[in-house]
Amino acid sequence: MNPVWIDDEGPLAGSPPHVAVSPGAGAGRYRAALDSLRSSGSEVAFASFTFDAQDGSSVVIIPSSVTESAPDPVTPGEVSGHIIDDGVDSWRRGFRMAMDAIAAGQVEKVVLARQVRVEVPGREAGPWVLSHLAVNRRADHVFAIAGLIGASPELLVRRAGSEVTSVVLAGTSSDPDGLKGPKIEEEHRLAAESARRGLETVIEIRDIDEMTVTHGQLTHRGTRIRGVTRHGEPVTDLLAALHPTAAVAGTPTSRAIDLIRRIEPRPRARYAGPVGWFDSDGNGAFAVALRCGQLDAGGMTLYAGGGLVGGSVEALELAETELKLRTMLEALGIEATDHPSS
Repeated sequence: MNPVWIDDEGPLAGSPPHVAVSPGAGAGRYRAALDSLRSSGSEVAFASFTFDAQDGSSVVIIPSSVTESAPDPVTPGEVSGHIIDDGVDSWRRGFRMAMDAIAAGQVEKVVLARQVRVEVPGREAGPWVLSHLAVNRRADHVFAIAGLIGASPELLVRRAGSEVTSVVLAGTSSDPDGLKGPKIEEEHRLAAESARRGLETVIEIRDIDEMTVTHGQLTHRGTRIRGVTRHGEPVTDLLAALHPTAAVAGTPTSRAIDLIRRIEPRPRARYAGPVGWFDSDGNGAFAVALRCGQLDAGGMTLYAGGGLVGGSVEALELAETELKLRTMLEALGIEATDHPSS
């Protein structure tokens, strides 16, 4: 399946043949990705990086050429997926462990992800799912890179010349009035401060604006940060400074990541990692890999996360994962009522 990225700037699609490169693990994987592109002689690459720096499964796809065209539409309704593990029991156990850690003062916030395993018949499931997401555009960033397919509402960072933009989303509700209150306020504050601290090490921040972002049935509390690079830093250096923010990990970041490793049933791999494109001049755009699933030979693993802080309520947090899963479930032909959630 060809790599694809679609946002408000337009679509980008890689043409075969492709070269897949592993940039390795650690913070250096971002610069290694840029070095791989520059040494290839090509101009543009697509990349999907892991959430956890210790995970070496990041992927860089260098196509022979890039076209500014959307993927060909396919017949809707061809995919009929079936949930074989809704991930609720594992998520509930993780919730209790996370709240115990918060109560003990180990972390202020931790982002807990629910993992749902879906059986997807047919080899063409990837193009069908991508086509559904591209047509419906329920998020600003649609992507398909090395089997990771999704539609993310959150721009991690965009670099165009010296100009840099990042949008932090933390705090989600199906009702805009639900974005009020101390729990949402604390969750968003921690995420926005995390992104600001990371970015100010590599850019001169010009303005910070609060905003709300609505896609489909979900409204998010957002903060947009804009500025300019200090010394022409490429987008890969900006990724290294930014990721992971408190919006996808927690606070303090290192403790939250350690907790996530212990309580989530399987590694996240590239879920909640940076996903997007970059060029040899260091420009590019990356979203946080949210509202997505990893396609493999046996089916697809879907992910949905939410930030937990003191006062988080289990039933409300689980309901939030249900809402976030709908984007991918609908693309897979699965009704929201087709699986248990209580």
